[in-house]
Amino acid sequence: MMMFLFVLWGVSLTVFLALHLAPGNPAQLLLGSFATPEALSRLTLELGLDQPLPVQYGHWLARVFQGDLGTSIMLKAPVTTILAERLHNSVILALPAFILSTVLGILAGVLSGMYRRGWVDHTANTVMFVGLAMPVFWLGLVLILVFGLSLGWLPTSGMSSPGAEPNLSDITRHLILPVLTLALAPAAVIAQITRSTLLEEIKQDYVRTGVAKGLSANRAVVRHALRNTWIPVITTLGLEMNYVIGGSVLVENVFNWPGIGQLLVQSAISRDYPVVLGASLILAAIFVVVNFLVEASYGLVDPRQRGQSV
Repeated sequence: MMMFLFVLWGVSLTVFLALHLAPGNPAQLLLGSFATPEALSRLTLELGLDQPLPVQYGHWLARVFQGDLGTSIMLKAPVTTILAERLHNSVILALPAFILSTVLGILAGVLSGMYRRGWVDHTANTVMFVGLAMPVFWLGLVLILVFGLSLGWLPTSGMSSPGAEPNLSDITRHLILPVLTLALAPAAVIAQITRSTLLEEIKQDYVRTGVAKGLSANRAVVRHALRNTWIPVITTLGLEMNYVIGGSVLVENVFNWPGIGQLLVQSAISRDYPVVLGASLILAAIFVVVNFLVEASYGLVDPRQRGQSV
């Protein structure tokens, strides 16, 4: 618990200093370039930006311990309410992307390891290299150009069609391109780790012993080798879950998806300090929780790890 709080404190302090040391003034952005010095001074005083940085950070931290993330400077609404809505939208995007990347990655890695140097292996490796080499924002733009603008098959922006009542079918169609964009790179990493780990296990004596006792090569891999690949695969899944959460910041901006990543970028540009600090705190908490769950799951997957996991 102490480590969890220490990480959140470190993230919040780093983000706070980065925001306040960067050029730009929220009061100036709110009032515009023609604002009078008196108006700027009055708004700066109202926002509490005239106080020393340690005092500002202390006041913000005290409110956080009371469950209050402050009020958005630009949106004039409680940060907690804004983040709750945007986080819900981000989960709608990130969860299918993570599930898709996990299923495709493990399936491709297992098939590639079982049929090494065959056409399945070569095809999977080619897709993996493409997925790892192509930046996520560039992949998103390519998918928009091909499937959205050229072919007109899928919508390219937003969470639902403008002017239409949001429904499951419409949201699903808007999800396809951003989910594919977000899932390809993690799927490639998961597939590589699964393949390499499985190939190492296939070389072990217990697999050869199983084959010598009458098991087919594929059955020996599935029944014995595959279960011993889960620890590195689960570790990779935790890392890729964090990648999906972080990568959604880029993907949400490319596809104009109204999630917490898009809000974070917009708020950073407009110097909306409470929103940026609150969003960073939420994302950092998710990262820490994901890493804890991954480490805690080792004992469930491999009984040999139960005395070593947290």
